[in-house]
Amino acid sequence: MFAFLITVCLMSAAAPLSAQNTESSRPAVLSILDFIDNTDDIELAWLSRGLSDMLLTDLAPADITLVDRTDLEGALAEQALALSGITEDESLVVGRMVMADSMLRGAYALSEGILRIDVRVIDVETGSVTATAAVYGNKRSVFELEARLAGEVCVALGVEPPPGLGEPETTSIPAARAYYEGLALQTSGDVAAAKSRFEEAAQLDPLYAKPRYSLEESWQLLRDFRTLRQQREVNALWRKADSLRFRLAADPFVTDSDAIMAAYTTGTTPQDDPAFGACPTPTVCLWNLQITYWEIGSLSKNYFDDTSTEEATLREIVRLADEGEAAWPEDEWIPEILYWQVLAHRWLENWEEVRTGCERIFIEWPDFRMAWALEDMYETALQKLGG
Repeated sequence: MFAFLITVCLMSAAAPLSAQNTESSRPAVLSILDFIDNTDDIELAWLSRGLSDMLLTDLAPADITLVDRTDLEGALAEQALALSGITEDESLVVGRMVMADSMLRGAYALSEGILRIDVRVIDVETGSVTATAAVYGNKRSVFELEARLAGEVCVALGVEPPPGLGEPETTSIPAARAYYEGLALQTSGDVAAAKSRFEEAAQLDPLYAKPRYSLEESWQLLRDFRTLRQQREVNALWRKADSLRFRLAADPFVTDSDAIMAAYTTGTTPQDDPAFGACPTPTVCLWNLQITYWEIGSLSKNYFDDTSTEEATLREIVRLADEGEAAWPEDEWIPEILYWQVLAHRWLENWEEVRTGCERIFIEWPDFRMAWALEDMYETALQKLGG
């Protein structure tokens, strides 16, 4: 779904990873601490929280049990400690408190524009280092570096990298920086300033879901309960979109039937997955993702007058249709996907695309069930195009 653009002069490479006895170093429970900032660049300070959070997100689908950040912060508060500046001995004490088997500690440094990120996995009981990894490259390629680091950590822990690794939640460094700076402000108690940074992050990348989740907490702290309810409603759709995207990234694709069987064998409940029931096939899953983005854009406009998110979700609906047709050109659900593409073009006022899209569906799928809606859009497009 997502491709990085890398120039020849990127100078990006991974340092060799070493692990002592992969089987014994594979943790049942892993806790990830904030990274130590060894740079003098204030623009990179957000990576301290950002790298740990992105690793948590990327490793969550892997066969690793991760300590929730809330539990980690609770243990730190009990010991009157902070994630930034915690010593190794203190981290082992906290690790035992949260029932972790291993702690991941990391640091990053900058030299002549090259960012280096190092991590160590430490056994909580013995204090010994069981695995190390390092990546380095241009500081503007931080998302690629973090994805490679997540892959290296998976190798070190003896687990398969999860699907979708390398597809960051945002490709905008300014948006990520605004979001993680907002988290720091919210933690410090400056909720109004945090809210502004979350809103800025969402404007910089309207398809970036995490700022919306943190805005929900901001509205609660600010006691704006109407907006809180509205944000929760939109965020439920963002979570569904995240789940649908994850299902689409899985290789092989996991159908709803597969999910039911897996849940039966593990004793879990598939209904807890927001994408459950929406993914009998990849094309239907993608179609439901299009509809979910439509709902996100519509509610964002209606509740918050957020035209940036509305436009971004419409463009994503168009992109998803192109992607789906390229992947499954003969699938019977393609006209349904193309219908939503035409509808998105209509609201983007791309009238030529509306005309050609309608004509294609009329010709190739003459019995399409939504022909009446296409007829209305087609006539409007002809009027806008002057005949």
